[in-house]
Formats: sequence, C-alpha cells, structure tokens
Amino acid sequence: MTIIEALSDPHLFGALPAFHDLTSWRPWLAFLRAVYGLPMDDRDLELFRAHTGRQTPRAGGYPEAACIVGTQSGKSNVAALVGVFEAAQAVMAGRRGLYVPLIAQDLRGAQRALLAYVREAVQASEVLRAEVARETADTLELAGGVSLGVYPCRPAAVRGIRAACVVVDELAFFIATDGRPTDREMLRAVRSRVATTGGKLLILSSPYAQAGALWELHRKHHGREDSPTLVWQATAPEMNPTLPADYLARMEAEDPEAYRSEVLGEFRAGISTLFDPEALEACVAEGVRERAPEDSPRPWYVSFVDAASGSGKDAFTAAVAHLVGERAVLDVVRAWRPPFNPSGVIGEAADLLKRYGLRETTGDRYAPGFVSEGFRAAGITYHASERDRSALYLELLPAVNAGRGRVELLDDAELLRELRGLERRRGTSGRDRVDHRPGAHDDRANAAAGAVVLCLEATRSRPLVIKEALWG
Repeated sequence: MTIIEALSDPHLFGALPAFHDLTSWRPWLAFLRAVYGLPMDDRDLELFRAHTGRQTPRAGGYPEAACIVGTQSGKSNVAALVGVFEAAQAVMAGRRGLYVPLIAQDLRGAQRALLAYVREAVQASEVLRAEVARETADTLELAGGVSLGVYPCRPAAVRGIRAACVVVDELAFFIATDGRPTDREMLRAVRSRVATTGGKLLILSSPYAQAGALWELHRKHHGREDSPTLVWQATAPEMNPTLPADYLARMEAEDPEAYRSEVLGEFRAGISTLFDPEALEACVAEGVRERAPEDSPRPWYVSFVDAASGSGKDAFTAAVAHLVGERAVLDVVRAWRPPFNPSGVIGEAADLLKRYGLRETTGDRYAPGFVSEGFRAAGITYHASERDRSALYLELLPAVNAGRGRVELLDDAELLRELRGLERRRGTSGRDRVDHRPGAHDDRANAAAGAVVLCLEATRSRPLVIKEALWG
C-alpha cells in the first residue's frame, strides 16, 4: 500500500478529520508522490516543476527531501502522517528493533504538539490502534518492536538507534536550551541513523535566515535536476488553500518581514548570528558565576541597567563590571523576573550597586522619568545611555573576538544563552541592527554589554578623570 492509498483509506489515515476531504491537500499529495516515486498526472507535474525548479521527478523517489513552506500550511499533519506510515510499513515488513524518530525543537511544548498529531493519526484508525503495544510520554511502541517517538533536537537523543525513517520538524529553528544552534549537528546525526537501513529523511520547515542547514540544503539542491535530495519550496496559501484571506492580510500588514518568511516561505536576507559560540566560550571565566566587591585596592566599577515594568515578559536587570588593565571584567548580572513591583526592584538594584561602591549608573531609556526618579530616591544618579542596544552589542563584538585579553565574562548559563541567540540584521540605512530572535529575550545580555562597553570606553579616554568624577 502506498502512502496516497493509505490517505484515501477510511480505515487508515482517511479516518482523520483533516483528511476526510483531500481536495485542499492536492499540493501535499504531489509532494508525497514525488518523494515516494509514485505516478504523477499533469497537474502533479505542474506543481512539481513550480515548487522544485526541476522538470522531471526522480524515478524511485528521493532518499532525502526538504519541504520549505510557510506556517499554518499543514506541516505537522504531514510529519505525523509520514512517521506513522513508515512505522506501520516497518511492522508489516517484520523489521524488528527499528525506530521512526520525529525530531522537534528543543522545547517540550513543540514536542508535545507534534506527538499529539502522531497519537491522533494512530488512534483514528482501528487498524493502527490495534498495533500499539505500549505507550509512554514520548513514544508509541508498535507490534514487532518498532518504536515511533518524538525526540528533541539534540544529537545525543538519537545516538545508538537505527531508523526506518526520520522526520525533522522546523529545522531552521533548532536551538538547544543553552542557545547553541543544533541544525547542522542534528542533520549529521539523523543521516547516520538511516545510513544502513535505506530509510528516508524528510525535513519539513518554515525558512528563517540565509544561513544554517536549511539554507544550505536550499542553496545546494533546489532546482538541481541531478540531485538525490529534493527541495520543495512554496507559500503557505499554495500548500493550504483554506487559509483565510483576512488572516493573511493582517499578517502582512502587521509584520511585512515576518510575512515574507512565515507565509511566503522566503529566507530572510541579511540575518546572521552576532557572536561566534567558540569566541564567546573563550571569554568565559569557567566556574565564576559572580564576583564579590573588592575592598583593597578597590577597582573602578561601572554599571548598566536594563529596566522593565514588571507587568510584561521582560526582566529588570543590572550588571556591574570593572577594569583590570585593558580588560573589562564582568562582576555580576542580576535579573528580577516579572511580575514584580518596579519601585521595589529599583530599590534592590540600588542596594546591589551600592555594594560595589557605586553612586551612579547608566541604563536604557525605558520610562526615563520613573526609573531615574526611583534611583534618585534610592541614592543613585541614573544616566540615560547614549547608545541603544544594537550599538552596545556591536561595540562588544570586537572585544569578544579578541578574547580574554579584552573581556572576561561570567559563567552564567542564562547570560550566555542570550548572547548566543543575538542576531545581526543588515539595516536599510547602512547601520546594522542587533536583536534577539523572535520569542527570545536579551535582558541579561543588554545589561552585561552595557557594563562591559562602559569599561572599554574608559580605556580609550582618561580613566583617572572618570574615576575621580565617580569617587570624588
């Protein structure tokens, strides 16, 4: 039985509500026919040529395929469908001890969502439901010892297994919990899982930046007639014609840049990771999470504050650093997570700064009147920074690349995760912007960068004059 026949069978995947009417799934059916080397009619061939840049499908299908499409296009349904189909095929063929891993982002929510699609695909069919021998939080074990499960995007998670097929969901967004990208390592790991089984590797993802493993797949294989790796690229409305027009119009109006990638399936130009992970690692004082104030001789301390209201998602952060010769040394990064009373947090931050002998601090321009008055009441003079966060990060970059001779960071997992996640975007006015990825945060990173840059600035001016102004 082919995967298309299984989709049409009311006792198998046809029992799923999403697949009762396959009319709107025509583009996905053409994609699956190409992947599995199934007969294609003229309409299928038209879709194949439009979305792959190729003229003729490869006889016998493709051992590896990537479908690069916008959000809400049906990717998770198809990922679960292929995974369950391949697991059932392995059971029918008596291929004991094989796995069908579905790789999701390193977030429990993403993994649970994908597993929910898998469970729905199995439970909707009496035939497939009868094959379930055991079920755990992450895995369905089918008769014959074939396991179907959802795994995080960490190479170690799939080590030691042999796979009948691997399905990778949202490759462009594979970031480990410590902020390191895992896309390239993950691809290497899963390719080795199917190397001896002849299984397929299927990648379903929305695009992101013109960098990383998904972009490299597109660059090397899209439109390449002779490539054994199929790359299919399409907009979300092309793959899912049921998307409401008002939803699409609203997305385009609210965020045109995100619309181009998340709906039109285009890679975003001019985005790159700001810091090299190895360069960051070289600046870390291993095992040092915080430095207590020094009394004799007292260093020249500076601080930077990234304020927040306490009612949103941002943390209120304060960082302190000092100079050792030409090197900026980060002493402490303290964060207060919301919800909190901003007046109370300002008082706690002021107490922290006073421990380091500080009577002044610098910070961002968030609610300048309220923040500066709050610090003034706590005995600290607050100066609004002349640099925005992009400027701070761009000034920090060469110091990080120079290593421990210019900057020494703390062994703070949250801080390092935020720094690793910073992205540099090419600005339209010629000035680059630096910010965190969508959905991420950079509160600790911003405060730390501010404190370090203030130290480095002193090495270029007259530290004794500045010290005298601060200490009297």
